[in-house]
Amino acid sequence: MHVYPSELVALINQRWNGAPASEEKNGQQQPTNLPGKAALELFISTCYQVSMMREEDRPVTLRLILAGPEQFPADQGPPKGFLRLLFSSPRPFNEYELRRLSPAVDFERSLVGIEPHPEKGFQVWGMINSGIRWLQEERGGNKKTNQLPDAFVVHVTGPGMLTICRGLKIIATLNSGKLLDSAANAFQSKWMNKLFAEEREILLQMHEQFRAGVLYPVAKIQEEFIESLQFQLLKRVISVTRMNRHGGTFLIFPGDNPPELTAENPCILLKYRFQKDEAIQRQQNLMVRTIRLATTALGDINDPDKIVTWKDYVDLRHESAVYDLEEALYEQAQFVASLASVDGAVVTSSRGALGFGGMIVGSLDKLTEVAIASDIEGKMVTLGKIEGYGSRHRSVYHLCDAIHQVMAIVVSQDGAVQLAKWRNGIVTCWDLTTQMFMSDN
Repeated sequence: MHVYPSELVALINQRWNGAPASEEKNGQQQPTNLPGKAALELFISTCYQVSMMREEDRPVTLRLILAGPEQFPADQGPPKGFLRLLFSSPRPFNEYELRRLSPAVDFERSLVGIEPHPEKGFQVWGMINSGIRWLQEERGGNKKTNQLPDAFVVHVTGPGMLTICRGLKIIATLNSGKLLDSAANAFQSKWMNKLFAEEREILLQMHEQFRAGVLYPVAKIQEEFIESLQFQLLKRVISVTRMNRHGGTFLIFPGDNPPELTAENPCILLKYRFQKDEAIQRQQNLMVRTIRLATTALGDINDPDKIVTWKDYVDLRHESAVYDLEEALYEQAQFVASLASVDGAVVTSSRGALGFGGMIVGSLDKLTEVAIASDIEGKMVTLGKIEGYGSRHRSVYHLCDAIHQVMAIVVSQDGAVQLAKWRNGIVTCWDLTTQMFMSDN
């Protein structure tokens, strides 16, 4: 069954109070009321209509926030604050006005400010320049995010594609008539944590050896720090691939030298395979440098057992060193994402790319169904026929059915992201599109 704005409104009302507010003041959550049902339906319907429009042959994309200008101080601006610009007189709130505004409202950097009027309904009061720090979590950055007010926010990202947020927290996504569940964030799962556990243990051991070999204070590193760093790198690759709008497939193996690539009858023919030398270890080396930077900067001679967390790293103010390392990490993600532009899959391990142009081959015709997960561990599922998916997705499902340890991520040209992994006796899929990779990691 297809879902449209009226059904989306019901879901928003259901989930709103359960969604955590994006900002706390004086230790207290500031409650925010939604508009009435009729007003909210009008708001969502208008956003839906503008999503189906084009402006000068370009799809309309924009962000809207239902919050008054008084919530944005006039003397602030990016990167840490918001620059609000008031129109001399409010503009009408309708799909035609939003379409005309969209070229001036860069999706990544700006929002359209909306507020209700007791007689005229919703009105556009101006624009808000947010900067791009709100995307830090998606792209794996380490800077503190400038938090939006605890308000109703709509992302218009393409035809029939709306993401509903409370501040920065996603509560619902409508994509081509389908509601995507924001609760099934596989990056928070135990099984994915286990997939990268071996590499984490290696990094922990390397760090303890480093600590034992230096004379200056170096803090310990929290295992969850390394987990966050691993997932941030993966999120960056996916995010860049989405932005490139080319699509791509990534096959991730837990080991550094998967035997499936060298077997007598391999399921993957890797056209371009990298030699194993120091260059292939760059991702691991960058992770080691990140760990050492954080633990050295925060080392305390009076507290030799101090443990550095991911939050500690985010709060670091050693700007020059952090900036250079962040740039190197982002360039690594750009490089891996660019490999997906060639036909075939990018094959990686937990340490980095092994090669690209991978073709999934073999007798792969026995699979007919996959499980669509609605929870992070893949225990709550519905079955779906694979015949309804494209060839890129079907080949990945067959591969996961044949090789249970591989994790596959498919990024479609329209920006949709799906993860596939053998779980609980069946190939299981998670839709990651709605996550936008803005987790708590």
